[in-house]
Amino acid sequence: MINFSSENFTGVHDKIMDALIKANTGTVPSYGTDSYTEETINIFKEHFGNDIDVFFTFNGTGANNFGLGCVVERHHSIFCSDEAHLYVNESTAPEAFLGCRLYPIKTLDGKISIDDLENNIKKADSIHFPLPKVVSITQPTECGTVYTIDELNAIKKVCVENKLLFHVDGARFFNAAAHLGVSLKNLSADIGIDILTLGGTKNGMMFGEAVVFFNSSDTRSFRYNLKRSMQMASKNRFIAVQFRATLKDGLWKNIAAHTNALAKTFESMLAETPGVEITYPVESNAIFIELSTSLQSTLAQRAGFYLWDESKNICRFMFSFDNTIEEVKTFIRQLQNAIGT
Repeated sequence: MINFSSENFTGVHDKIMDALIKANTGTVPSYGTDSYTEETINIFKEHFGNDIDVFFTFNGTGANNFGLGCVVERHHSIFCSDEAHLYVNESTAPEAFLGCRLYPIKTLDGKISIDDLENNIKKADSIHFPLPKVVSITQPTECGTVYTIDELNAIKKVCVENKLLFHVDGARFFNAAAHLGVSLKNLSADIGIDILTLGGTKNGMMFGEAVVFFNSSDTRSFRYNLKRSMQMASKNRFIAVQFRATLKDGLWKNIAAHTNALAKTFESMLAETPGVEITYPVESNAIFIELSTSLQSTLAQRAGFYLWDESKNICRFMFSFDNTIEEVKTFIRQLQNAIGT
């Protein structure tokens, strides 16, 4: 069966698996004090700038909680999209680990409303509300849309004016950079992002994410928080080498360009398919379409996809490094046959 459900369903990219195999020899110091990790952090600095600190985690929920947990206290609040993974899809992990308030901000096509963000910040200007501390966005958004440089600068401006930190949940950050045609530094350090959760698992890795802190004056306690959050890997080299393979020779860009292109091909072929509505702009490796329940039932026998919004019959199709143009064409033919076109 064709997989359009999630990148989490896929295996490991050959080049990343090769890096794991090559690292699987001999003994090295543990807990991130090895030469593999040191080399990988240096490569991060080539892509994101020298004034950064990088920590590696097992998964995205742990990465978000660790990264935010380094800068918030229990009396603080975090403003995020009303569709944010942090707010909707991480169970009670943020509340349990961070212990602070999450305020949902209204969105359009997954992007937060600046007006609603500013209104919520103003409402919190009282001792009876938690103290605002962080604005968190997802890039690309949960709807697959990508914040432009100008949109990011506008959010950063709000953060500066209100003395807030800027966090980006970048599970598919590479896809956003590829869509905009900019460097990773252009999309992070140059904007003034304070914390980036950088996804690896969804970009062909076996497991692992990275948390990048920009221009932090004192990160001595962060390593202790990494341990407290249960995200400190004893055999850290096996996370580090995957990111090294991803960043070193442009593999991240090749994978992101490939998966973004599959989504655009899917979109263009759907344009020739009457009766199928695309619900959000296609700007990354995701596409959302409205399918009747009967079509969902028929097509689910041929390909995996995710029912995103049951009330509106919106389904999400996500493209991974191992998907092909042939798979897209095959599925579109099946869809057209099911519709009767």
